[in-house]
Amino acid sequence: MKTRLLIAAVLALLLLGGLSHEAAAQCAMCKTVLQGSPEGRSLQSELNRAILLMIVAPYVIFGGFVAVLFRRPLGARVLRLAARLRR
Repeated sequence: MKTRLLIAAVLALLLLGGLSHEAAAQCAMCKTVLQGSPEGRSLQSELNRAILLMIVAPYVIFGGFVAVLFRRPLGARVLRLAARLRR
């Protein structure tokens, strides 16, 4: 179970890392400022990654809390349901 979760997390990180170049995550003002200067153009991809990280992080944290809270009760429910189905 832990191995599958680890593999899923690594795949999600790789997928997000690969999509960060195409994702224009900047607001209109940030994009205008960054495109207006040579230094900004060089920082554009790093800013996109940072914005995507800030968007994804709360969902990952919340998902972790939900998984911890419902892991044991959900497992017990599944076992009870399997026992009922076997009868």
